[in-house]
This record gives sequence, C-alpha cells and structure tokens, in this order.
Amino acid sequence: MPYRWDSQAFIVGARSEGRSESTIQACLAAATAVKRKHPDLPIIFTLNHLAHLADVNADFLQEVAHRKIDPYRVFRVKKRGVANAVPAPPRRYRTICVPDPKLMRVQRWIAQNILQATPSHHASFAFTRDRDLVDAAKKHAGAKWVVKMDVRHFFESIFEDSVYQVFRSFGYGALISFQMARICTRLADHNRNDARALLGRGGRRPYRQHSKGHLPQGAPTSPMLANRVVETLDQKLDLIAITADWAYSRYADDLAFSRITTTTRRQAMSLVKKVEAELAKFGLETHRQKTTIVSPGGRKVLLGVLIDTDKPRLTKNFRNNIETHLYALTSQKIGPEQHRLKRNFVSLIGMRRHILGLIAFAHQVDETYAAKLYTLFNTVNWNR
Repeated sequence: MPYRWDSQAFIVGARSEGRSESTIQACLAAATAVKRKHPDLPIIFTLNHLAHLADVNADFLQEVAHRKIDPYRVFRVKKRGVANAVPAPPRRYRTICVPDPKLMRVQRWIAQNILQATPSHHASFAFTRDRDLVDAAKKHAGAKWVVKMDVRHFFESIFEDSVYQVFRSFGYGALISFQMARICTRLADHNRNDARALLGRGGRRPYRQHSKGHLPQGAPTSPMLANRVVETLDQKLDLIAITADWAYSRYADDLAFSRITTTTRRQAMSLVKKVEAELAKFGLETHRQKTTIVSPGGRKVLLGVLIDTDKPRLTKNFRNNIETHLYALTSQKIGPEQHRLKRNFVSLIGMRRHILGLIAFAHQVDETYAAKLYTLFNTVNWNR
C-alpha cells in the first residue's frame, strides 16, 4: 500500500517531543531521499523504527544485524534429477532456511511494503505482481527453437553487499540499508563458524565480519530481492536475445530463450555461450547438464507446461498423475489412507495440500480442466 508522508505534521510532532532541529532536518533529508526515488515506499529512519513498523523486538533485530544469532531452521530436500542425463548425476540436495517467526514477520513486512511496491524487469516472471509462470510460458508458446538454462546456486550467489545496494537504490540511508541487508541474508554455516572463532579471539566490533551473507532459500524476501539484484543482468540478457532475434524470460533461476524463425544449432550454441559469459560477469554460472536446446520437432516443455502450440498446455504426465491421485482418493477399494501409505505421504493433511497444489497449478494453465478436478476432489471422503 502507498505510504503517505506529511513533512509538516512530522515537524510539528518532532518539535512537540523536544527533538533537536538537527535531528529533524536529518530525518527530513532521509525521507526526501526515499520519496524522490519511490513515492509509495515507507520512510524508515532507524532499526528501532523498522522494529516498530514491523512489530518486532528491536533488540532481536540488533542481534540479527550483528550476526550474533542464526534465527533459521535449516534442512535439506532432494533436488529433482536431470532427465536422461549421461552420466547420471549424483543425488543432490537443496538447503532450505526457514526464518524464526519474529524474523519471518519483519522479512514479510519488508517484502510486502518495500519489495512488492517496486517494479522488476519485464522479462522477470517469478514473484512479480501481475505476472506468473503461465505468462512466462506464453512468451515462448509456438516457438520453433527453445533454449533452457538453469542458474547454479542462484540465491546462494547473491550476497549482502548486492542486497545493500538494492535498498540504497530505493533511497534508504546507508546504515538502515546495511541493517536490512543483514536481516535479509544469512551466513553460510562454514562462514558462521569461522566468524564465531574470530569473535572469540578478538573481542567485538559492531558489524565487522570477514564473510558475507547470502540470500537464504526459504526467506520471503529472497525471491524479490534476487529479482532486484539481477535486474541489470536481465537487461543485458534481454538485449542479447533481441539482437539475435530470440525472446528471453527468467523465472527465478530458470532462463528461457525462444525463436519463432528458422535458425541452426550452431547459432543456438552461440547464444548459450554469450549468456554464460554474461552470467560470469555477475558471478553466476549455469548447470551445464540442465542446458537444453530443443529444435523444431522436439518436445517443448517449459516450467512444467507444453509450449508446442500457441497456448500453453498441461503435459500428459501431469494429467495422468493428478487423475491417478483423484481416482485413488475416490475409489471405494482404495481411499485416502491407503493411497497415503502407497505414495509415502507423512500425513493426510500433507497429501491433501500436495494435491490441492497440483490442482491450483492446473488452474493456471487450464481453468476448465481444473474446475473438473476441483469438483472431483470435493467428493473425497477423508474419514476412511
């Protein structure tokens, strides 16, 4: 929501509380810097002010900014394999960092009140207002050639100094930008251990660390901050694509390029090399095993949907999977509990949420088909 700023009301209130003229003028300058950049953004003077706005304890935020605590629950989940990879890739895991409820609250406040109020590049489709996965797929629907690339360790490659620059670009002061960058990033475990050892040997200096935090996957601020950090990269890749007669989109760490006119595999490989070179300038690299060039006649699936016609479609595998779920759930011989055990779900609630997520995804692509799925889902008797 837009944040209104009344400088005259602020001056009257500050003087009535006995604030010095120098403090008042410093606050007015800070507010003006933000409003000149983005009129709808909230004014934040200090970390205590942020704590008040987000309804979070200020001492807690100080500890987070000083890296004295690590308020995250960290766990690993298996990554999806690479289809038809030769040789088969080793089993890999993705590290998920879920913030403590207090940190989650302030991160959500930053995401909703600052990051959502600022635009991202038109080629960026993930975690962006009025754009979604299907919009990204539509951009490439009906293409003859498709190139898909995946950025390796996307969030982990975006560090706190880049996040700091994002907040500075919004007009916020140096100190509060630094503190918000700390609040939105996390030290990797090995860096955290090294930092603790240094503190144990050399006393304490506020905000002094030899290691930089990165965006944690699992924080509500990370996707939108990543979009803002790589906005210049999006501009560069979009220009590379346009110059070579390709269309470009990015959905988080998934890059896609497509072409509706004739080209050659050599030209497609040339595009890949240019993109890799540009990524390297930003300290990023691709999963080369996941780089795919699909020529005319090849099966074109992007972000889980078919784009071989002028309208994105659900894949046959997706339809078969969701229909198998619903058949088992509504079957008199199987039912929810037996199906849960067969599919290795921990709980009925978890299975139910998973299937609802699949139907919600189907709704983005094919509303008519999804309506039939919802109708069938609502007939399930979950008590047997």
